[in-house]
Amino acid sequence: MVVQLEIPAGSGPEEDNRVIIKVKGFDKILTLESKIKIPIEHIESIRYAEKTIIEDRRRLCMSRSVGFRYGKRFIVGTFVEWERKKVVFWNVHDKKAAVYGNVIVVELKNERYNELVLEVDNSERVMAELRRVTGHTE
Repeated sequence: MVVQLEIPAGSGPEEDNRVIIKVKGFDKILTLESKIKIPIEHIESIRYAEKTIIEDRRRLCMSRSVGFRYGKRFIVGTFVEWERKKVVFWNVHDKKAAVYGNVIVVELKNERYNELVLEVDNSERVMAELRRVTGHTE
């Protein structure tokens, strides 16, 4: 199950200038999150995940704060990556999703999480919309 993103249509009141990540299904219980609201100005960068992100990050000795990891199959929840000194929210269900380009990484500043690693449907559209509202290019 992938997350759902609500991206603001344009400039407006301050509360409309947030990207909302909606956690769906049983993941709400596994992650103890239902929505993550991120002000657009706190998004530092957006990129496609490396094709080997799950295997690479697994070697970093992630410790689970709240969440669930089943081998290389799926990772959902909050993890601390001690070597990189980052708190990362993961919601990836298909270990091959990154290979197919369906996993994006959103780097944040001044937020609870340093990064969001998200499996999304239609990653090209999501990336284009996020880049449009944040003003980030490649």
